Amino acid sequence: MGANTVFRPTAIQKKALSLLKSGAKHILLFGGSRSGKTTVLVMAIIYRALRFAGSRHLICRYRAKDARSSVLRETLLPWLDNTVGKNGYNYLAHESMVTLFNNSEIWIGGLGDREQADKILGHEYNTIYFNEISQLSYAAVTTAYSRLAMRVPGCKNLFIYDCNPGSPLHWAYKIFVLKKTFLSGEPLEKPELYASMMLNPEDNKANLPEDYISDILDVLPEKQKARFRDGLWVKAEGVIYDRFDETMVVKVCDLPEKFDRYAAGQDFGLNITFVKIGWLGDVIYVLCDYGAFNMTTKSFNAELEGRLWLNCADGLGVPVYCDPAGGERIQEITGGMKANNSVESGIDFINAKIERRQFFVCEKCTGVLSEIWDYCRDEAGEIVKVNDHFMDALRYAIFSDVQQGVILA
Repeated sequence: MGANTVFRPTAIQKKALSLLKSGAKHILLFGGSRSGKTTVLVMAIIYRALRFAGSRHLICRYRAKDARSSVLRETLLPWLDNTVGKNGYNYLAHESMVTLFNNSEIWIGGLGDREQADKILGHEYNTIYFNEISQLSYAAVTTAYSRLAMRVPGCKNLFIYDCNPGSPLHWAYKIFVLKKTFLSGEPLEKPELYASMMLNPEDNKANLPEDYISDILDVLPEKQKARFRDGLWVKAEGVIYDRFDETMVVKVCDLPEKFDRYAAGQDFGLNITFVKIGWLGDVIYVLCDYGAFNMTTKSFNAELEGRLWLNCADGLGVPVYCDPAGGERIQEITGGMKANNSVESGIDFINAKIERRQFFVCEKCTGVLSEIWDYCRDEAGEIVKVNDHFMDALRYAIFSDVQQGVILA
């Protein structure tokens, strides 16, 4: 099966490819737009699929349609055409799978849809490639970890990732850059298993239109320029809770011992999330949060009860304001009731609390902290509905309690 085109990586891409030969199990490429990250990792998957006959590899991102359009059609299929040729593989559109002449498989899918997730996570793989992880929750990614279990002689199983950087509160920044565990903040037990590298458009200049950097990236607003040109981890443009800052993150030992009352918010879906708050006068403290991926409501509620998060110090239950679209699932949550889902009013209320410095988040609330600086609006002013599950639960807890409870003076 002769190759028609040879992949000639740039100098920085060669360094990135060398990470695949290192001892790292998790490899992240991050950086600016059009820097060649996806091409490097797709070519690595093609090589591994060709090198190890009968192996299986997964390429996934939040939405399956985005994985198909941006990775499959723009990168994977063109490079397969240029390497093994059109007769060397078969694309099964109804399965979103490519089979190679040597019986290796490359699957493409999304983790944001239950049916899709169940389908792709029903198999074992030698490589799992998480594309654009700034859109994926930590729970979704770690749920997929168990599927890297296929055994093919000589093939070292790998997790590979890429992204345009999100905020420095994102789980990927903590793990790959700070080398800390996401949930506890403790140093990674085996940091050598996690490797990352920055690739920026300047490194891929030879493969870009002549004016792409100067006329497009150089004239972006400062925050977008920092992210998409320079590959920096910064707050997104259009952040909804832009005035929240790290001085509002409270250590566990500095939390008040008692609160006037408690409330919680519950969001349903493939990513199911819970946020508990405490009020002390007019001040809100976000005390704990929990999220899971593809878990039943009953199992999730049992987990909350096991953590004693549905109780408070005085022995009374905690009202849990649930996504009103949850239907019968609300009845499966202890203390569950329909939330007030006035989105803009809820956001305005929380922003007012932040501006008055009447809003604090416990350092252990990794779900809330990972989303709060990436929760933003698009250019049309619409809320970007990606990786916002803790933000929804937070709003349900706070604004529903304000509307249905008693605001203490």
